[in-house]
Amino acid sequence: MNVLTTYGLSKVYKGHYALKNVSMHIEEGDIYGFVGENGAGKTTLIRLVTGLAAPTSGSYTLYGVPNSSGEICTVRRRTAAIVETATMSRTMTALENLKVQCSITGVDRSDEELTALIERVGLDSKEIRSKNAGKFSLGMRQRLGIAMVMVSEPDFIIMDEPMNGLDPQGFVEVRETILSLNRQGVTFLISSHILSELEKICTKVGIISHGELLEEISMDDLHQNVRRRIVIEAEDDVAAEAALKADGTFTEIGREEGKLAIYGDADLNRVLKLFVDNGLRIRSVNTLEETIEDHYIRLIGRGYRA
Repeated sequence: MNVLTTYGLSKVYKGHYALKNVSMHIEEGDIYGFVGENGAGKTTLIRLVTGLAAPTSGSYTLYGVPNSSGEICTVRRRTAAIVETATMSRTMTALENLKVQCSITGVDRSDEELTALIERVGLDSKEIRSKNAGKFSLGMRQRLGIAMVMVSEPDFIIMDEPMNGLDPQGFVEVRETILSLNRQGVTFLISSHILSELEKICTKVGIISHGELLEEISMDDLHQNVRRRIVIEAEDDVAAEAALKADGTFTEIGREEGKLAIYGDADLNRVLKLFVDNGLRIRSVNTLEETIEDHYIRLIGRGYRA
């Protein structure tokens, strides 16, 4: 079942498309990475699906309920959103912050239940019992923020740029919390421009630029279809490039940081034999696979952008 489906969703501000004809699909159990540069339209989409703004055109469904239905407010109770850093009191402990959140959302939770929730997001309830949130690391505050939205037991959590400002340890802490909750059945939509971190946790990726969704692909498919390449630093790269092109086997040859790059499933042994046969010397050779960052840059470079 799809948790969120959008149908040609668009939003116009002052004659400018912040979001244009976006159709995306998030299934139950997904960790969906919403990838794009700052200003690409990620936050606009989140504002639309959380009801903070109305679409100019198009529509969406949450758990099959159309946004035009009166039931959409009811089904939204199954969702929770964290926009960058969660709002909390830094002069309160984790437990006190959770109690305030319960009051705001009208949820009745015992101290034992809230303590269990603190542990559930990877925080040590004993260690932080008397420590105010202001003394937490940013990664700990992000995990507390997740605990705060979890008081209402949402099935779908939307996180807008949750990795901003985190140090490497914070990345690990938040990543492990997301993976743990996902294993417990929580679906995630995570927007970010930090592609390397999304690659480690996502099951599906939607790539957006200038308001348009360029591609939506599962991580399994992306890994199967990544562009592989052999990168060679030759003593005479002009002669080496000429020899590779003359061979006729290698269909796409380019350059990366001044080095020759042979794209596709090229046979490294054939490449090396060609160099030997032509008396060409190699300083270094590497076989590389495309990352999400490479893939994103290639999409933009091919002119898919609006």
